[in-house]
Amino acid sequence: MNARTITTLVASAFLLTLLELVAALANTWVALVCALLLAPLAFGIFRFFEVEIANPWIEFLAPCATSLMGSVIVYLGVRSDPPLLLAPLATAAAGGLIVGIRKMGSQRCSLCNRRIAGGVAFTCPRCGLLVCEQHCWSFEHCRCRLCEENRVPVFTPDGRWWDKQFGPRTTYGKCQLCLASAADADLRPCGKCGRPQCRECWDFCNGQCSRCHWMIEDVPEALRPFLMEPPSPRSLRQ
Repeated sequence: MNARTITTLVASAFLLTLLELVAALANTWVALVCALLLAPLAFGIFRFFEVEIANPWIEFLAPCATSLMGSVIVYLGVRSDPPLLLAPLATAAAGGLIVGIRKMGSQRCSLCNRRIAGGVAFTCPRCGLLVCEQHCWSFEHCRCRLCEENRVPVFTPDGRWWDKQFGPRTTYGKCQLCLASAADADLRPCGKCGRPQCRECWDFCNGQCSRCHWMIEDVPEALRPFLMEPPSPRSLRQ
């Protein structure tokens, strides 16, 4: 967790503990009602401040701990009223209900079947599956793990489309990535630096030159947001 997350957790814990303490000082039943509200209030604070908590147990246990501290302080220091000790259980019940509802409504990763539950997920531009970023998304190649393993193409095999994007195939040289010769592979030159790559390597690189990052014009819209725009001539001169 970063410093912002820790600060928000500490500040919200202090506020919720103080709230439960004041409620417990007022009346036992007020304390129990307040305990029920601590969990939704805590989840609301975390969402409002966009706190990213990797471990969902921390998000669940934080309001329970504040309810426990507030009620125990009053129980030990002011009045020994046994129903006060039910406050943490009330908070846990409310928190468990919220977590259960959230999990029931959350989407699952199409590959590992883990619940995304507010985490980061991507729609693969090749197969269209929604996958989690923790286990099933390849940031380096901008595709899901399954498409990466099976070398699923994103561009059409129609030679006319390739001619439109690159012009005629190169009859000499080698692919800059896999070193396939022009006699064994369909080599297409980069529209900027002229270095050739075979069609398979152009597809694997998502239509971008591995050297100058030139991008072919007809890139699928689902793929375009993941690609790095080529540097401008001004930035190259600098």
